[in-house]
Amino acid sequence: MSTSDALGYSATTIQMMAGRHASGNARFFLPHLRSDMHVLDCGCGPGSITIDFAEVVASGAVVGIDLAPSHIAWARAQAAQRGITNVRFAVGDILHLPFPDATFDAVFGHTILIQLPNPFSVLTEVYRVVKSGGLIGFRESAFDGNLYEPAEGARQQFFTLLIRWFQHTGRDLLVGRRLGGLVGRAGFRRVTMSASYDSVGTAEAKQGVYERDARRCDDAWMEQAIALGWISRNARDRLRAALCAEGADPAAFSATAFCEVVGWKDIDTTV
Repeated sequence: MSTSDALGYSATTIQMMAGRHASGNARFFLPHLRSDMHVLDCGCGPGSITIDFAEVVASGAVVGIDLAPSHIAWARAQAAQRGITNVRFAVGDILHLPFPDATFDAVFGHTILIQLPNPFSVLTEVYRVVKSGGLIGFRESAFDGNLYEPAEGARQQFFTLLIRWFQHTGRDLLVGRRLGGLVGRAGFRRVTMSASYDSVGTAEAKQGVYERDARRCDDAWMEQAIALGWISRNARDRLRAALCAEGADPAAFSATAFCEVVGWKDIDTTV
């Protein structure tokens, strides 16, 4: 599963996910990886983080799974273009991982649990495929911690609507804060948590992010918001234009909040 499973499979969503990289979006997890590890990326999307992992575990191997065949095709093409040979991609469901018990040294997921009404079920399935002594790392959105300037600007309005949609579809918007407890309940130990923000610094990059969100106003989730009467088509069009204008404003700023967790599976001393 990937973020786009909830938000649709538009080109804009794929572009958003393809902009993620391990150096930023998995920074909390990278120090725990060794060059010989076997790593699984759950809900890998178009594979940008997965391919980065493959470069880190150069003598190991990485597998990325996602429900969307279009994402898997994109990921395979990117790996081939970069000449990365120790990575493979497959269509798969993280609720029913197609791997034997104790297959992986490490498992990673980015904004996956927020997509599911029962995120605990993912963690128990992940626990099954992690080796004794292995670890997991998950990073989840914490939308209520986002930063916006202006405070009542277009990007805050956009996220307020998106948050309402998530809540309407039964997702747990506070799952990021609860990662430590959920991971512990699933059986992992030595659990550590952290928090971080995603933001962009240059004027060009910021404008690109805001214009991408403007394009997301045409995605399936927004159509559902219109159908539910939360926003009119005219108001949607005004929001789209306001996002582009705000992105070009030097005074505008925003940062998206995330919570992160790393947990280890106890070493089985009975073997």
